[in-house]
Amino acid sequence: MHALLNQHEVEVAATTEYVLALLPKLPNGVEYYTEPSLRELAAKEKAGAGFCRRVKDFVVGRKGHGSIKFLGETDVCHLDVESIVQLNNRQVIVYPNGRKKPRDGGQCNKTAEVTLLNVKCISKKTGKKYVEGPPVESYKEILVKMIRERGAEFDSYDPVKGELKFRVKLF
Repeated sequence: MHALLNQHEVEVAATTEYVLALLPKLPNGVEYYTEPSLRELAAKEKAGAGFCRRVKDFVVGRKGHGSIKFLGETDVCHLDVESIVQLNNRQVIVYPNGRKKPRDGGQCNKTAEVTLLNVKCISKKTGKKYVEGPPVESYKEILVKMIRERGAEFDSYDPVKGELKFRVKLF
């Protein structure tokens, strides 16, 4: 019986190592996260092999900067988020520096909802923050124009929260 228990422990350890190797790789030392969390992904993969190949509405985010929700099912196995996604102050970059993109709809090159934080209407002259009125309307028009010029679709802007949302078809 003792040998059986050890064999079982070995199988559990091997399964755990296999599942951990499948999980997305996040940048070290930076506040990146996923939804479902890495812990949840591991648990669901253990419960049903193949879960990480079809994660519905997978989210990559960075605390204080924003998030990207990749719509539909995404294969997150061995996904190197560290080299694919950058969420910086009021900026999102997917497949930076000419990194080879997968086919349309593959990995992270797919329709997504982007939320950027800290997008505030602040006067360059006075440093005053605006949450309503003509300055906010002008700022919103500039945001809409910038988003459309990049081939994305404006969703919403909340000047009080400083939250900008838009949708991209592909990265």
